[in-house]
Amino acid sequence: MFNARTKTITTLCGVACMAMLAIGTAACGGNGKSSDEARAMLAQAEELAGQQLYDSAVAVLDSLCRTRPAETDAVREAMFMKAVTLEKSFRAQMAQVDSIIAANVPVVESIAPHFKAVKTEEMVEGYSVHTAVAGKELINRTDIEPRIDEGGNLYIVTLLHGVAAQHDRLRVSGAAGSAETQSVPYDNSRNYRFSDDGVTNEMVTFRYDECADFARFVAEHAHEPLKLTFVGKKQHTVAMSDALKRAIAESYRYSTAMRMGMKAERDKLLLGKKIEIALRQIEQTAIEKKD
Repeated sequence: MFNARTKTITTLCGVACMAMLAIGTAACGGNGKSSDEARAMLAQAEELAGQQLYDSAVAVLDSLCRTRPAETDAVREAMFMKAVTLEKSFRAQMAQVDSIIAANVPVVESIAPHFKAVKTEEMVEGYSVHTAVAGKELINRTDIEPRIDEGGNLYIVTLLHGVAAQHDRLRVSGAAGSAETQSVPYDNSRNYRFSDDGVTNEMVTFRYDECADFARFVAEHAHEPLKLTFVGKKQHTVAMSDALKRAIAESYRYSTAMRMGMKAERDKLLLGKKIEIALRQIEQTAIEKKD
């Protein structure tokens, strides 16, 4: 469901994992037998791995390889244990990632039908808008519109019609407090102004990272009366309609679930590659251990 944009990570996964393998293998080597100290480090690493403290176990094994390179038997065993420990660690992380995906799939599936896709011939990339506010063009009226881009990211477009506030951010306020977007400075790109038959219009586009806190506040207080303020050199405040509150709240939840799910899918691809590398390393070091 979330992996539409994760295919390009495959090559990067392979490169990253091969680098990890090369570094891990190069860290160990030498000649000689195992000392009591080395055996104690191996036992410590095994105990830590048994407690699922995989990072700590790997750190002990790396320390053994780095500080006792001449103790061949211990070093080879450390290489094998490290590969086994990493494979267990990656599988544990995979289980967590699968849980994130499983938790977010029903959220996306339940909210997705409430969105309408918008794409015209002039658009390079389309977007989706909640049906509660769909069909109302953002023109000749003061309002804001939450949208979801094709990557699952929420963004908000504003139109302040007939008021010269020179706004660069939004504020939502209610009995529980308030929240603001980050500022988008006037630059005639994402913050621009124009006149239509002598009427002032100001339009600003807030990206996800700039409006997430604002949208989260609306989502948490959508059932309460809320006020929307266009903030700039002047301020202009209007009541936020129930339809707009619902649109923002569900857009935020939808975007959050999509973003978390897509990240989890990317992480799953990477972990799958890491597990493949760890399994090969287990096989290689196990053969070396028997020599």
